[in-house]
Amino acid sequence: MNFLYPQLLFGLLALSIPIIVHLFNFRRTKKVYFSNTRFLKKVKEASSSKLRIKHYLILLSRLLFIFFLVLAFAQPYFPSTKDGFVSNQVAIYLDNSYSMSNEADDNLSAFDLSIGFINKLIGLYPSSTKYKLITNDLEAASNTYKSGSEISELLTEQQMTGVTRTTEEINDRVSLDTETIKPDVFWLSDFQSSTLGTDQAILDSTTEVNLVPLQFTSVNNVFIDSIYLDNPFLIGDQQLKLNVIISNKGEVDRNDMNIKVFIDDLQAATATVGIKANDFETITFDLSFNSNKWSKGRISIEDFPVTFDNDFYFVFNNSRKINVLEVHENNHERYVQSVFGNDKLFNFTSQSVDNLDYNLVRQSDLVVVNGLISINGPLAETLNRRVLEGGQIFIVPTEDVDINSYKLVSGLQFIELAEDRNEMSLTTPDFDNPFFANIFEERNQRVVMPKANPLLNLGSDRNALLNFANGQTYLTKVNQSIYILASPLTNEFNTLQNHALFLPIVYRMAVSSSKDIGRLYYSVDDDYVNIQTDSLLSDNVFKLSSEQGEFIPSQRLNNKSVLLEIPKNELEAGYYDVKISDEIVTTLAFNNSPKESDLRQTAVDDLNQYFQGKYEVISAADEASFSKAVESKYIGQPLWKYAIMLALLFLLIEVLLIRFFP
Repeated sequence: MNFLYPQLLFGLLALSIPIIVHLFNFRRTKKVYFSNTRFLKKVKEASSSKLRIKHYLILLSRLLFIFFLVLAFAQPYFPSTKDGFVSNQVAIYLDNSYSMSNEADDNLSAFDLSIGFINKLIGLYPSSTKYKLITNDLEAASNTYKSGSEISELLTEQQMTGVTRTTEEINDRVSLDTETIKPDVFWLSDFQSSTLGTDQAILDSTTEVNLVPLQFTSVNNVFIDSIYLDNPFLIGDQQLKLNVIISNKGEVDRNDMNIKVFIDDLQAATATVGIKANDFETITFDLSFNSNKWSKGRISIEDFPVTFDNDFYFVFNNSRKINVLEVHENNHERYVQSVFGNDKLFNFTSQSVDNLDYNLVRQSDLVVVNGLISINGPLAETLNRRVLEGGQIFIVPTEDVDINSYKLVSGLQFIELAEDRNEMSLTTPDFDNPFFANIFEERNQRVVMPKANPLLNLGSDRNALLNFANGQTYLTKVNQSIYILASPLTNEFNTLQNHALFLPIVYRMAVSSSKDIGRLYYSVDDDYVNIQTDSLLSDNVFKLSSEQGEFIPSQRLNNKSVLLEIPKNELEAGYYDVKISDEIVTTLAFNNSPKESDLRQTAVDDLNQYFQGKYEVISAADEASFSKAVESKYIGQPLWKYAIMLALLFLLIEVLLIRFFP
């Protein structure tokens, strides 16, 4: 124990005063005469004994009163682990993600509790200290230091966001000025295991970092993880199967969870499901969509106290058709045209290579190069550019193929002519391959497969979509953009075009070519949205509009598509119209990241291991314990308050002894 003003301990000499008063009674005695004192002798002896005990107790209480009063003025304290505050500048990271809305203490959310911690922190540091407040928004204003009063006012304006940040991103923002300034860092977060990240970058060892984990009273939460359609094609007003994955990341089973599905604000379906702890369930709804417009969907559950993820939004957009271009020789087979002849679903164009409009190649989602003898230089260059832009190519060879010209297409340099062209059966596809998801009603390994004569040698690839019986590749995908077939689509070489497998395979190629267009939903954590329209002008400005307001995101035009940068800090879960002027181009649905809904936290021991023991963890359940922990580390534990209380206690004891002791 140390003293802030040790010189005041000389005041303990005052302890001699009550002792002197006790030993030397300066009061003058007065004799009282009695006619006979023989009968008072025993009474006098007994009274003197009690009086002596009373005087000693009063003396002791006076001495202790003076002793603790002197100690209070000398201000004793237990020394801190640090020699005072390390810096007069403090960097504070406040996790304002939606998961912080969970309860942490007596119906108080972790977010509100952390704001109370920051206000306590400002009161502990000297008034000249400067602070900067960093949140998940990572706004430019968070790079400047402000006074304590400005930070307190800024805290009242903070709102929760669906944007999550990993430790790497937070470290990068905190370390922007640590080379010139060495601030004390306070990191207030719930430290979710799902969003912590894998990077273990540590700030400079001279930077004092304090981790303040906000512990939840419960991590139970049920939420909608994701949704998907069995068949993404909608023709007419037919029904679609909507699959909803409900996840329970809590520690208790949930029974009788009520799930409702709304289409255009009208309840379309409902179901009740039970979900075991740390498990998930998939529920399928049969829904009807209007094929002539965008249908806004919402899936709703009731779960408390975490409510930010109780609604899941999606949009089914059937107004936009998939653009398919077939490039062929004049004497080509018409199998591809018969597949894409549905004008409700596809904008199909078929052109001869001799009269090809190269602009159509860049405007198409899927380009089918069907039976070309050779791929000339301009066409190969256009195809390569379309691949870089995200388009999909399906290449079908012909019997008189010029193999060297095909190699002009990026990624096809490995192909050769097959030496063995004998007919072979195809093996059963890998049912676990995502490409074949929902194509087969049942996984029958005995299904009758097509036969083909190999024209191209595409090597042996276990990850190929379809293989010959000898292990050679029949259909594969190169560079995630180019599908190539080993045999021509003619009756002399192939039976695939007459097989039931042909239509769903080619349809799936078309769907994958349009995967970024017409998605059911996006996450507010996504970086970009790809929008396609029938026509774009270079001076078009796209806007995102909702009930909350309208804003213009960063955008990049590319032919008939535009890449919109998602303004993470501005978006909330819900629907947004994409507009040019006042015309609605399409409607998008955004949801919070499912990672935010997984409330399981990283244990303190795991935090120490994750940060290699170089960051100190301050565990606090309330503002009082947080304040005490910070004082103990930087200021020390002051004891003068306890000394004052003890001094008053012994003063009270003295009064009681004088008043009530006989």
